[in-house]
Amino acid sequence: MNGDENRSGDPVHAAQEVGVDDDAPKPKRRRLLLWIGTPVLLVVLGVGAFIAKTVQDVTSSPYKTVTYSVPDAPTLVARPDESVFRIDPTKSSLSYEVAEKFAGRSMSKATGTTNGIAGDVAVNTENPSASRAGVIVANIEQFHSDNRLRDARIRSDFLQSHAYPLAKFTVKSFEGLPAKLEVGKTVSFTIVGDAEVHGVTRPITWDASGTLAEHGIDLTATAAIELSDFDIDHVSIQGLVSASNDATITMKLHAVDPATERIPETISGPEAKASSGDGPSFSKVVMPILENHCSECHRPGQVGAVHWELADAKDAADIAEGIQTVTETKYMPPWPASDKGVPLAHKNTLTKTQIDAIADWAKTGGKLDVPATTPVKPSATVAEGIPRVDKTLLIPTFTGHSDMENEYRCFVLDPKLTRPMFLTGYGFVADQIPELHHAQVFLISADQKANADKMSGKDGKPGWGCFGTANVPGKPARAGFSKRRDVGFAGQSNLVAGWVPGQTPSSFGDNLGFYLAPGDALVLQIHYHHEGKATPDRSGLTLQLDPVTPQRKKIRVVNPLAPVEIPCATGVKAELCDRDAAVKDNARLYGASGSFIENALLGLCGKTPDELTRDFDGQVAHTECMTTVPESGTILSVLGHMHTIGKSFRLTLDPGTPQSKILLDIPVWNFDWQMNYDLVKPIHVEAGQKVLMQCSFDRSLDPNRAPKYIMFADGTEDEMCFGTYALVPDDQSGP
Repeated sequence: MNGDENRSGDPVHAAQEVGVDDDAPKPKRRRLLLWIGTPVLLVVLGVGAFIAKTVQDVTSSPYKTVTYSVPDAPTLVARPDESVFRIDPTKSSLSYEVAEKFAGRSMSKATGTTNGIAGDVAVNTENPSASRAGVIVANIEQFHSDNRLRDARIRSDFLQSHAYPLAKFTVKSFEGLPAKLEVGKTVSFTIVGDAEVHGVTRPITWDASGTLAEHGIDLTATAAIELSDFDIDHVSIQGLVSASNDATITMKLHAVDPATERIPETISGPEAKASSGDGPSFSKVVMPILENHCSECHRPGQVGAVHWELADAKDAADIAEGIQTVTETKYMPPWPASDKGVPLAHKNTLTKTQIDAIADWAKTGGKLDVPATTPVKPSATVAEGIPRVDKTLLIPTFTGHSDMENEYRCFVLDPKLTRPMFLTGYGFVADQIPELHHAQVFLISADQKANADKMSGKDGKPGWGCFGTANVPGKPARAGFSKRRDVGFAGQSNLVAGWVPGQTPSSFGDNLGFYLAPGDALVLQIHYHHEGKATPDRSGLTLQLDPVTPQRKKIRVVNPLAPVEIPCATGVKAELCDRDAAVKDNARLYGASGSFIENALLGLCGKTPDELTRDFDGQVAHTECMTTVPESGTILSVLGHMHTIGKSFRLTLDPGTPQSKILLDIPVWNFDWQMNYDLVKPIHVEAGQKVLMQCSFDRSLDPNRAPKYIMFADGTEDEMCFGTYALVPDDQSGP
């Protein structure tokens, strides 16, 4: 992007600091929530252009409030032999019907209705075919169904009805009417005209029936449309709901003589469900569930708040039936891992009793027995796992290059330590979430920092471009470890933190962390995914820092990786379906890393493209790689990562032996929830033990993806396969 960078201060050094206390109180016992994902020259992807919405869990808070007024419509003046009737919105409606499938259930019909409809119809009783209608206008932002979860998502992501609140139907002709209309007799006919929806106008034909009364008409008209014709993406929220592209819309009009009857200008919204008075207590039953399982992610400022902000009791009551839906389908709280393999800690799932309690509360009206403004905050137990904020470091304001769909940018964040400290927890401060795809954090030495400062700002913008890794020359930070040679490949060095979908502030647990020497700094690498104009961003990190003690142990990140080879679907022809052409295109998009990452991984894993594509059936592809534990130590937690056509993931220790242990199994990959999983019982491993990673991909999960031979690369539209684990080395030598 040329022009305005919106920088604040020196582009090299302008990282904001907010407080640090070397003598901060010791954290209470916390679970290990270490983000541990990154491949060679790449990392876990995260909340991208979609995912900003795409954590896809509950609903967008800006779209919860709807004004129920009747839209303005052109009025008609009666001609000779005409009677003009005006639509009474209180007895009229526009509705949609679309087939949908919730969380693997059988297909059903979803129906939404708005009474915000207006317009005039001029009936010529002597020559019915000469009858006419003004533009009929309907407020589709007022669509309401039996589920406010669905309604808010449709408003925000699919109809975008804040921007396009009105649908307009222009009647060109009435066809098939009889030669004369009789009062009280129902006739069938066809309405031909245009429909303007979502800013797009298309021809439309309605099958209609109507009855003429003494002082009005009753008319029902139905039309079949395809949502894509109006540039509307059909509803699809991975893991929760998918809907058909075909929809049926129906107008039911009751029009009266405006000279004799008053036409209402406002309507009432969907009535609250009747309360039986015997539902469970919100404060005693429902609120504790939300505080223990929902609030940490959905409280203001956290990643889930983009989709549903849970600040107070009213926020819950507003979408009571939506909470019922996502909990009954087990879409929320998210827990993609299966029960295969070693037990995983902190399983954030609800019991049947809890799910039933939420459903009973919603079915009886979502009543509150506390003031609506009562805060809903993480419980004391959950709060113990949230790290302190000892220091906040923000990047200087950065406006990316709008012509780069995928942009990787690195920034130095200097904690300015004067004595050795441990990084024991962190949080990612997400500013422009719609453009943030993921973030990762590297520890660099004072020597590397001096070189990074020279690199930053050279192109007139803060930071520097950094596809792959941070690419900072100089003697690396020791991270407290003595020099030793790892067994096999262990991924990038000195990765200490990151942010991916579903991530909340993370604490590494009791007496664990990353060693930071005086002069060490951090590099924050952000993957921006631009769709259109780039927005000024000022993201950053919060740090929890603790002093060095004899009990505190150093941890490291290990990154097993696998190559990705996914041909185009059967029958699809395109230039980039050729593998060599796709490699060249990746080099064009991502520089040197784009041309050699995949081939390097093939070599490291002992695979060939032919071997990995041999069983490709035109839709599903598989890959795997056998790696080795780099040094003896204890595995504490694991994580897996793929992109939007990921199908399944598995990480296995000692495969094919009697000692084999599945460390992580995700049978149905969910792009939106790439979580860390702590082991209930940490596993001690020896250098050289085998670790097998297996991934599968399904092209049908993203049918609109541009045709290209997909490999391991940096873009959202590319793919990755890797698993990561946090390791506490046995050898804790060093400062």
